[in-house]
Amino acid sequence: MIKLTRHSAWEQNLSEYIETKRHEPFDYGVNDCCMFAAGAVEAMTGVDPMIEFRGQYDSLKTTIKVLKEIGAGDLEATIDGKFPEIAVGYAQRGDLAFFDGSVGVVMGGFAWFASDDGLERVPRSLWDKAWSVGRE
Repeated sequence: MIKLTRHSAWEQNLSEYIETKRHEPFDYGVNDCCMFAAGAVEAMTGVDPMIEFRGQYDSLKTTIKVLKEIGAGDLEATIDGKFPEIAVGYAQRGDLAFFDGSVGVVMGGFAWFASDDGLERVPRSLWDKAWSVGRE
């Protein structure tokens, strides 16, 4: 697990980060679900939890390869190794959510996920699991 602490201005930092990504299309290795979520964590804590993945992949094929080589086998297991899992109902703003094989950023009753058209809102009722980010 990565030891993270949210900055005092984490909410503003997260909001500003989300706004910069709002209309940015999905792009493997640049603005995919993993890089989007990692950027949000970095905005809140100053730590990039996926630094070892940056610049390592640029397609679905290379993503799968890298997750097996330097990750924990797949995205879910890789996130499990970095963040403590929490019940979906306890996820708060800034935590991470998992849905349909992708990781997103919790904003309350929904989470933002990277998509072809920019960020997509997915309601809490559809999440498969959640992880806590930098909070006690």
